[in-house]
Amino acid sequence: MNDFIGKVKDLWETKAHVETLKDTLAEATSALESKKLDIMKFMEAMELDKQHVPGCGTVFRQQNFSVRVPKDPAQKKALFDWIASHKGQDVLDNMISVNSMTLNSFYKAELAAAQEAGDIKFKMTGIGEPEIYTTLGMRKG
Repeated sequence: MNDFIGKVKDLWETKAHVETLKDTLAEATSALESKKLDIMKFMEAMELDKQHVPGCGTVFRQQNFSVRVPKDPAQKKALFDWIASHKGQDVLDNMISVNSMTLNSFYKAELAAAQEAGDIKFKMTGIGEPEIYTTLGMRKG
């Protein structure tokens, strides 16, 4: 039992260490992004697109763009209709995705509703059997 207690204490110490590292990484990432913005401002003011610095490497400004999936259901449907009509259903099927957390939440709600209605053999087309796994929870206090 003492060995087990020692392992649990070590687990908590390791968890605290990981949290400290996460905080340190977040601070370092923030500092890095701030320094990148600072360098970009200098480069813009000096009208530089790229600059090689001996012993370090080359820094350069590049322009990118991105588009967003519409949040409005009507606009989203219009986008998906456009993809299907211009590129085909196969392309649309490959581009439509659902994130894992949303899918799991949806599945659990559907399973609960089916069980409440007496369907103990609930299946959702396209979804395999749920994988059962065990994790160790940690709560302070």
